[in-house]
Amino acid sequence: MAKRTAIADAAGQSPDGALAAALEAHRDHTFRRLPSRRISGEAGALAFIEETGFCAAFTAGLGVPCVREAIEGRREPPLPEHIQHDRAIIMTWNLKDALPARKAVYYGKAIGGRPGFIAPAMLPAFLRLRVAPGGYRKLYARGMLSQCARLVMDALAKRGAAETLALKLASGYAQPKMRGDFDRAMKELQEKFLALKVEERYDPFTYVWDTMERRWGEALRAARELTPGAAALAIVRRYFDIAGYGAERAIARVLAIEPALVDRAAARLEREGAIVRHRRVAGIRETISLLARFG
Repeated sequence: MAKRTAIADAAGQSPDGALAAALEAHRDHTFRRLPSRRISGEAGALAFIEETGFCAAFTAGLGVPCVREAIEGRREPPLPEHIQHDRAIIMTWNLKDALPARKAVYYGKAIGGRPGFIAPAMLPAFLRLRVAPGGYRKLYARGMLSQCARLVMDALAKRGAAETLALKLASGYAQPKMRGDFDRAMKELQEKFLALKVEERYDPFTYVWDTMERRWGEALRAARELTPGAAALAIVRRYFDIAGYGAERAIARVLAIEPALVDRAAARLEREGAIVRHRRVAGIRETISLLARFG
C-alpha cells in the first residue's frame, strides 16, 4: 500500500514522523514482523490467516500481511539466492499444499495478482466482488475472459478436476509456443475466482485444477447473499484493522475492488469514527487513510 520510506525511531521526530513510526509498529505487531510474534508451525499459520482474514503467501511489501514474512518475524526479508534452503519459503510452500487440501483456507493468485491465502470467513466477500454473475460463458461473451480461459473452463466443467497437461490438451494450448497464453489464462481464472489449484503432485510434478463451484460451492452461495457494498465494507474494515493505514487507490488495486466501492466503504468507516481519511504523514509518500486512534 503506501510505500514505506526509511523511518527513524520515534524519539526526536516531528509528530508526523512519530506517527509514521507508530503506524509501522502497528503493522509489525499485526503482520507478526517481530521475532517474539513470528509463527512457527501449521497451527500458528492457520491462526494467522484467520486473524488477518487475507494475506500474501510469499510476497512481502504489498501492504497486507505475508505468511513468509510472519515466519521470518521481520520486515520484508529479502529473497535468498537459494530458495530451496530457506526455512520460511519451504514452510510457506508446505502450507500452501496442506491447508487448502483440507479446505482450511483458500489459496490462489488473489492478492495483488500474487499467491495468497483467504480465510473461509472472508472468502464470500471476495467472491461477491470478483465472481461475475451468469458464469464464465457470459463473461466470455462480454469480452471479459480470454478464449484460452474459456476453453479451460469448458474442459473442467466437462471432466472435473484435471492435471495441467490434460487441460492444455483439451483446450488446444499444449504446444510450447502457447505456454505464455495458457499460463496467463490460468492466472486470469484464479484472479476471477473461476478455477483454482487443488493439488500439487510431485512424481512427476504437476498441478491439479478444479472449478470454484465444485471446491467452494458453499462460499459462492454465501456470497450471493451479500450486496457489493457489504462485501467491500467487510474487506476494507478488516484491512484497516490489520494494516492500520493505506492509500485507498492502492487498497483497491491490491485487493481488486472497484475504487468507488473502496471510497464508499472508507466513507462509512469514517462516519463510524473508525478511520481518518486523506491524511498526509511525513515519511509516507502517498496520502493515506488510517485508524482513528492514530489520527
